[in-house]
Order: sequence, then structure tokens, then C-alpha cells
Amino acid sequence: MAYNSGAWQNFYVMTGGAAAALTGLLFVAMSIHSKAIMTHPVFGSRAVTTLISLLTQLALAGAVLAPGQSVLVLGIEVEVAALLSVVWSGISIWRVRQQLVISETRSAFRVTMEILGGSIWLILFLASGLSLMLRVGGGFYLLAVVMLFMFGWNVYVCWSLIAEVGE
Repeated sequence: MAYNSGAWQNFYVMTGGAAAALTGLLFVAMSIHSKAIMTHPVFGSRAVTTLISLLTQLALAGAVLAPGQSVLVLGIEVEVAALLSVVWSGISIWRVRQQLVISETRSAFRVTMEILGGSIWLILFLASGLSLMLRVGGGFYLLAVVMLFMFGWNVYVCWSLIAEVGE
């Protein structure tokens, strides 16, 4: 089952639907406070990065559900998405750190923990693509962990965004 996409159809229908719903909700929430979000150096970057992450999850669910793809091709698609996520996250962190002044609401500890948490799912994401390509290390099980971790991370970031914009 670790390398049989057919066995994972229901899981990816569920994750694709959840990613689409969360993307829509985040888009609505962002539009309500768009000026405050887009003019703030942290909020704007977080909002765009979270939207990209959710759209990546939607694309991954679609890739798994696409009929006739080999596990190797799917692994390559996952790895490309993971590499693009690493690059985008690195650029976002670099931009935010250029402008970020740590305040009472964003302590150095919290910023460090967020970078650490984000790094964990990126490492797992890279590993899942390699696992599918090489057929070692868990395959779809590892990708499922990545998808669930991404959901948790995106919900945390959305909640933080909503809470901080409201202050």
C-alpha cells in the first residue's frame, strides 16, 4: 500500500477538498483585512506563503488522483513541489527577517519555533518525494504525514494571522 496510489484515493479526495475549503476561507479572511495584511511585512508574507502551501496541497491531491501516473512520476512531482516550497519559504524568511522588528507579540523564541516547525515539514516533504521515487521509506504514508503536518501548520499560521491582525 505504501506505493499504490489507488489505495490512497479517499485520503487524497479528503485532503484535496479540505485544502480547497481552507484556501477559500483564507482568501475571504484576507480580503476582509487586505490593507492591514498586505502593508505589514510579516502578515503579507505569511498570507501569501500559506495560500501557496494550501494550493500546493490541492495540486498534490490532484496529482495523486490523476489516473495512470506511475509512482516514479508522482514522486518527481512531489519532489519538485517540495523544492519549490523550500525555495519560496527561504525567500519569504529572508524578506521577513530583513524587515522584522521583534515585538512583544512576536518574541525571538516564537519566531525561532516557527522557523523550526516550518523546516520540519519541508524536510519531511523532500523526503516523501524521494521516498516515492526510490520506493523506500514509507511512500504514501510519509506523504500523508506531510499533508497532515501541512494542514496543521497552515491552520496555525492562519490563526496567528487572524489573531495578530485583530490586535
